[in-house]
Amino acid sequence: MDLVKGCLSCLQSPAVLQHMSFVFHPKEKVDDLNNAMKDLMAKKRDIQRELDNPQNRGKLCSNQLERWLLKAGKTEEKVNQLLEEYSKGNCDTGSWFQNCYSRYNIGSEAFKLKEEITQLTEDQPEIKFTDIPQPEPVSESNKIVGEKIVSNLNVACSYLAEKTNDIIGIWGMGGVGKTTLLKKINQSLSDDDANMGFDHVLFIQASQNAQLKELREEIAKKLHLPSSAGQQDIFNALKTKKIVLLLDNIWEPVDLVGLGIINPYVCNNGSSKAYKYKVMFTTRSEDVCARMEASKRIKVECMEPDEAWALFKHNVNQEVIESDEKLKEKAWQVMNKCGGLPLALQVVGKAMSNRNTVQEWDDILSSLKISGIEGGQKSVLPILKLSYDNLPRDIQECFLCASILRLSLSTDGLLRLWMGLDLIGDFDNLQQAYGKARHIFKKLEESCLLCSSDGDSVSLHDVIYEMAVWIASDCGMNMNKWIVKIDGGMNMYKWIFKNDGPIVEISSINAENWSFANRVFISGEVEHLPILSHLCSDLLCLIIRFNFCFKNIPEGFFKQMPNLTYLNLQDTGIKELPKDIKCLVNLQYLNISGTEISSLPNELVYLKKLQYLICTYLEGLGNVKENLISRLQKLKVIDVFPSGWVDLEQLQKLKKHVKAIGMRVVSQEVFQQLSCLPITKLCLYNLDIISLSFDTLSCKNHGFLQKLKIESCPQLEQIVMNGRKTHLNKLEIFNVEKLQNIIWTDLSPPEFFHVLKSLYVSGCNLDNLAWLLHLPCLSSLHIQDCAEIETLFYIKEEREIQQQEVSEHHQTFPALEYLYLKNLPKFVSVSNFELDFPLLLYLDVHDCLEIETLFYIEEEREIQQQEVSEHSPTFPVLKSAFITKLPKLVSISNFAWEFPQLENLAVRQCFNLKKLPFKSGINDNNQRMILIDCKREWWESLEWDDATIPSDLWPNFYPDEYSDECTTSGSE
Repeated sequence: MDLVKGCLSCLQSPAVLQHMSFVFHPKEKVDDLNNAMKDLMAKKRDIQRELDNPQNRGKLCSNQLERWLLKAGKTEEKVNQLLEEYSKGNCDTGSWFQNCYSRYNIGSEAFKLKEEITQLTEDQPEIKFTDIPQPEPVSESNKIVGEKIVSNLNVACSYLAEKTNDIIGIWGMGGVGKTTLLKKINQSLSDDDANMGFDHVLFIQASQNAQLKELREEIAKKLHLPSSAGQQDIFNALKTKKIVLLLDNIWEPVDLVGLGIINPYVCNNGSSKAYKYKVMFTTRSEDVCARMEASKRIKVECMEPDEAWALFKHNVNQEVIESDEKLKEKAWQVMNKCGGLPLALQVVGKAMSNRNTVQEWDDILSSLKISGIEGGQKSVLPILKLSYDNLPRDIQECFLCASILRLSLSTDGLLRLWMGLDLIGDFDNLQQAYGKARHIFKKLEESCLLCSSDGDSVSLHDVIYEMAVWIASDCGMNMNKWIVKIDGGMNMYKWIFKNDGPIVEISSINAENWSFANRVFISGEVEHLPILSHLCSDLLCLIIRFNFCFKNIPEGFFKQMPNLTYLNLQDTGIKELPKDIKCLVNLQYLNISGTEISSLPNELVYLKKLQYLICTYLEGLGNVKENLISRLQKLKVIDVFPSGWVDLEQLQKLKKHVKAIGMRVVSQEVFQQLSCLPITKLCLYNLDIISLSFDTLSCKNHGFLQKLKIESCPQLEQIVMNGRKTHLNKLEIFNVEKLQNIIWTDLSPPEFFHVLKSLYVSGCNLDNLAWLLHLPCLSSLHIQDCAEIETLFYIKEEREIQQQEVSEHHQTFPALEYLYLKNLPKFVSVSNFELDFPLLLYLDVHDCLEIETLFYIEEEREIQQQEVSEHSPTFPVLKSAFITKLPKLVSISNFAWEFPQLENLAVRQCFNLKKLPFKSGINDNNQRMILIDCKREWWESLEWDDATIPSDLWPNFYPDEYSDECTTSGSE
């Protein structure tokens, strides 16, 4: 009896009852968990709404809140997995013992997760935001001002002022300021008052292994000649001119005769004379100066201590080091380690800008074991590495990837690369991922390690690149760790370090080299990969891009790289993936965009760890196989835009774990579910819809719609722009004949499309595009085949027109660079009021059958205003204009224009055009010739109000066999 009482007493204890409840009441535990999870998700959505609030754009949430959201996301995954297991009925199958065991596991796990959620709820941090720290302007070397650079600038200008033809070499070690000096020379020559009478100043950026053909193409581009222009073509264009060629960063002698810069001109009497030229180049080697036969040389040397100290203090926290004598002394010692090299002074200064104790500066001095940079170029690398060591580990890896691939990535492409390599951590949605990646890029910019050129491409100093190569090779100890080949066939420079770093030429690589490689990057015309017989267990990343000659992957190739996590085959000529791709069981990222692959192989189901499946612009891709989607449980991003799609049943499964989807929508059922999906790229094809509401195209909380294509929707009459500001940067509307109206309900167009860069409209009957006028980022506008358009930008009320005229702080088209108008048969005018195109570089108008005068101003007062309005010239930066197939065109304008930047005017099939709208003396400054691309017969039939005008124009006659049906290159 005592034993029984003891057992009953034991069974009555709270702990035992709790464990028993796991077996007998698992449903209660699961229901409790489900309710707790709903409460947690409600809190998470509230936080996410606050994060997405436009008022908080450009701000960062606290690290504590970010960690909480991450924990909440992981807990949600655990709960969903448990609920799915419970819903399958695993607790009610099998033997009695198995059944009890399953029920216990479910109940106990549900209890633990509920406790975890309770703790998370209690620990929820306050929602706080901080502004993203704006980096100080990157201290580029061309901002250095000191006695040496001023002295060198004066010497260089004195050489240029001499009447003789000269080749002038500027040499010195990397990072010493040679490019800075050449840029300042170029800048001084761009001043009309100080250009020394040169007709052409050609600044050409070279690089190691730059090819003569590539340099010739760059010169032809500057002269607005065809890219195929040869040596003689360039010389013929320059032989009557006075020119200066500024050639930056050459590593080997350049054949100036082969470039078309130096060439004897044979006169009628048989004598030879040379035209007037100056060639000035920068190089690291005095030997190159000798082999280039430079008659004059300028050696750029490191800074003296006083100048070096001034530059160093400019980059560190000057107030801190000036506040403590010991700290100042240590800072001086660190500065001395830089040896007066400007690049080192900047980079090290930035790295030390957050160090404010003597101990920290002591530690840095201890790590700088070399005595300076007198030992040569390589000895500066350990000093520069200080900036790399100062970065967090994840950002270090981001820097190395950006550096090694520096000539092949846009800024946006680099951000995507970091995501695919899993370098930015986990994220809830793509917007958050981009925010993290941009924050990393800003950190690297602040450290003077990376910069963005024109806001869209990644660049870095040559010496910083060499430092990255050195670091990637384990400081020179592992020469085959990174294998990189970039071929010049895609207009990219080759950069190959055969002996001094881990970069080796692909043609010299045998299979054994791959055995030691960690990352391999190939771009350009490489047809074959090596046959691998050795296991490449260290290979994690393989990128083969921009290579349409590359069509086959050797059999068994992927079997040799079991640990590969990143594979990018974008824009190659491959037609199918080999069956052994199933061996890449650790692969997390696969990109086959722009290839000739038309279907996804069944073998992809074996890639259980795949997180990114990128298959954009695959013609004929169609429906993604059902069994593939259901097996890839780790997917974060699937992008099959614009040809591929996923059916509704599979989308329902995807939305549980996928963070971004790009696809085509071909069914009404899927279209109705878009507001529940994290859509990033969307193609609406042949849908039976009358009205389209913009805020239904992607999930409000997790959507990040970047590209939208609307194609062949025959019943679509209107698009309603509503909701909140979008992240859309490209909008395309094709063959939507009934589309007439764009309706705005909430934000104004500039707010709604605050990042839209490109708009393409074809085969529509929109009655007005006035909403485009002030879009802040719109750079490309393409309108064609719109039969009913008469006025592109029409404002109905006089009040609005007056507002446009006086609204100087809201210029029309503030960022438009490319305007293309084609086949608009009823087109009468661009606008019913004057427009500003402050950045327009390229204008292409053709197939507008009724146009007689392209730019017509009626009142004489308005013409006079145009003539005297020097402070706001029309088309102030227009460089290229293409006017094609306007059969009724009689004149381009009814008054004369200045076209201050126009360099190229192409005319095709405008048989009634008899006059060009140029003022006399259009080339008074003798700085440019306007190239007129036309037929000889048309040119000879032109009428001129001033006989001197043709001498300022340069006709370029295309041959008779060139079809008038063709437009100029680049217009389509």
